[in-house]
Amino acid sequence: MKKITVLAVLLMGVALMTGCTLSKDFVVTLEKEYTVNYNSTSYSKTEIIDATSFSDDLDKFEDDLKSVNVTKITYTVTYFNGPATQQITSAVLSVAPAEGGSFTTLTTLANVNLMSVAAKEQEVEIDEAGEEVVEDELLGDDHKLQWKFSGTANQAPVNFKIKFKVTCKVKYEKKLI
Repeated sequence: MKKITVLAVLLMGVALMTGCTLSKDFVVTLEKEYTVNYNSTSYSKTEIIDATSFSDDLDKFEDDLKSVNVTKITYTVTYFNGPATQQITSAVLSVAPAEGGSFTTLTTLANVNLMSVAAKEQEVEIDEAGEEVVEDELLGDDHKLQWKFSGTANQAPVNFKIKFKVTCKVKYEKKLI
């Protein structure tokens, strides 16, 4: 009986010295639909994204957030009214702190025929520098950031809606002891 008691005390001592950490991952998908309706071939729209409107867990685990990784970025052209040959010649979805600052590329689009991708979700490459901005801002106090969608089309006017989804894996760790 003494051996069991001593063993239990030793195990508790080791647990206290090393500590116990609860770790959990959750997913947050940020979404924004842009209405692009311009008489010229160039366009630019900026919006503030509040990540807490997409997940209560960001506020719930705010003090214990450990990391954020952008795992996937997609876009869907949800509305298109233009000629069959109209395309986005180049476009950038960029991010910046909500308080202001310079924008950093999160992803790019090039030579996208709007008619051929309408209503079809498309996955795009993630730019590492932009991912770092998303991580910093989601780990920050207010969990807000700016998104800017800007680009050019091969024909005017441009009239379409495009929805971006940025899927993030968020990790939090809580010391229990």
